[in-house]
Amino acid sequence: MNQVEVAFLSPYVYPLFKPDCPAAFGGAEVDQYNLAVYLAKNPHIRVTFYVGDFGQPDQPETIDGVRLVKIPYYGWHNKTLSQKVHCYSHLWLNLWQSPARLMLTKMAGDEVGWAAIFFKNLRKRYILHRLASDRDTKFFDASSSGGRRTYYLYRIGLKRADLIFSQSEQQQKLLKDNMGFESQVVSNGFFVEEEIDITGKQHILWVGRCTALKRPELFVELAKRIPTKRFVMIMSPPIEVEPEIFKRMAVELVNEAKTLPNMIFMEYVPFNKIQSFFNQAQLFVNTSEYEGFPNTFIQSCLGGTPIASLKVDPDEFIARNKLGIACDDNFDNLVKYVKNLNSDQVGALGAKARAYGRKHHDINVIGGLYEEAIEKLLKT
Repeated sequence: MNQVEVAFLSPYVYPLFKPDCPAAFGGAEVDQYNLAVYLAKNPHIRVTFYVGDFGQPDQPETIDGVRLVKIPYYGWHNKTLSQKVHCYSHLWLNLWQSPARLMLTKMAGDEVGWAAIFFKNLRKRYILHRLASDRDTKFFDASSSGGRRTYYLYRIGLKRADLIFSQSEQQQKLLKDNMGFESQVVSNGFFVEEEIDITGKQHILWVGRCTALKRPELFVELAKRIPTKRFVMIMSPPIEVEPEIFKRMAVELVNEAKTLPNMIFMEYVPFNKIQSFFNQAQLFVNTSEYEGFPNTFIQSCLGGTPIASLKVDPDEFIARNKLGIACDDNFDNLVKYVKNLNSDQVGALGAKARAYGRKHHDINVIGGLYEEAIEKLLKT
């Protein structure tokens, strides 16, 4: 393959390249970051990432081999009219003038449609879209999709995408049944540490953003129910678009978590430090209402840590591979499992989890699937 340029589009990936930037990010950004860094190691691929505005210099930066281009005001909430004009004009111009031949988009937002219009339609280039949350498959109408504009732009983006990747067979089926689009299943990829220390496992872990769908209050309740266990909760603050009632609830929840004698609460841990918390955990707990395929599940596996999920179990991954427990949204079952978990179970389940993560989520394997897809699309 001759050298080609590919581009990514996502505002909140910037903190992953710059750990001193405290802005919040999620699993979708981690997935894109890992892939961009992997592709940048390929001498035949140049990678550009269009990122949000977090006060960094206007001039492009190159980090981990990836060229980062700032879009002014991109990623800001509650922009003024002039800021919106400035942001969108720069976003559209960058999409239209991008030297990339292929753009990778992710999640369900306006940007997917803008990329289709200004990059795909006007420039006759290629788009590879990847689903994030299962919610991305349920844009039935404007009222369920965050507004008419987002609904139509997202559907335009999916319709114009040359290839769509989903994270699980469950998600693939949801997208087909709900919105009529075909996709291929490709797992999330992570850089795998060859040797890790998993001898000091000592806490029950929860990691996530403070958002209603994650149901963080249930983890605090779990810690209250089991005072003999040690809990660690790492939760970034709610973003501006969350409802005010939830923001007030989040403040109360954080204050309560900080007062629990058996819980350590942390608001922020840089991504390059977070894996050690998974490595040291006896158990990772997920309380979400829904997800895609959570990267925290993969991080747990790579850390040799069993998983207890209250509701989410894509493709019955936990139950089928015996990596912990999926509780079918029964909180009492979760309490019972955590309370009775012993070190022998942690060791046995953790060994299975570690083997699963290495086999199914190594970026050197997953990234190769993207390289094949990119090469195939650019030959058409």
